[in-house]
Amino acid sequence: MYTNVIKNSAIPLYENNQLILQQNFLKFIDEHIHLHGDADFFATLITARIETINYLMPHQTDNLYQCITSDYAQNINGIVALDNLDLYYIEIEKQAISLFGNILCCWAEYEHYRIMQRVIKHPLTKNSMPQLVDNNKKITEVVAKIENDTRLFITSYCALPMTLSNAIALKTIECFVKKKYCYELLYFLEISTNGEYMIHYHYKHTDLFPTLVASSHI
Repeated sequence: MYTNVIKNSAIPLYENNQLILQQNFLKFIDEHIHLHGDADFFATLITARIETINYLMPHQTDNLYQCITSDYAQNINGIVALDNLDLYYIEIEKQAISLFGNILCCWAEYEHYRIMQRVIKHPLTKNSMPQLVDNNKKITEVVAKIENDTRLFITSYCALPMTLSNAIALKTIECFVKKKYCYELLYFLEISTNGEYMIHYHYKHTDLFPTLVASSHI
């Protein structure tokens, strides 16, 4: 009985410690990227790792997630050297695997981390458009350049208000990258923060900010 109590009590503490370790690691990577001007850090590492896997085991799947998480790749990831890359790449890969399971999940969490850092630092301002109250109808709108849209939205993935470009990028990561394992989108995530989009949103009851429901690049 006492053993079960100890185990159950330790679970939240472990999860909390794991979350702290993950956040500290993401912060470390972010500082490294900014310090060295290495915006393509993850793309460089993962591309090199995929090349290593395909060289040692040809005819692997073209699906990025399946390739990285395959049984064969588990004997390569974080173990076999990455050609033409500094040693710290594989050291970071090892740590990413221990904290997130694989380097792709780490990349997705890092992009999520970047968005949340922008959201936290963004000054909270009222929307420029009049507030709609008790309007549950979905509103459809075409936005020519989402990067210039200053309105704030919330999403089903985060209750914090954020700019439209951040909201779309967050939905891309949570809905397509993480849920549907479309990690290839991480290479083109910049598209989610720029350009012309059709968006669908609505106001819930007396919410101050509209909820972004869906978006599509035009």
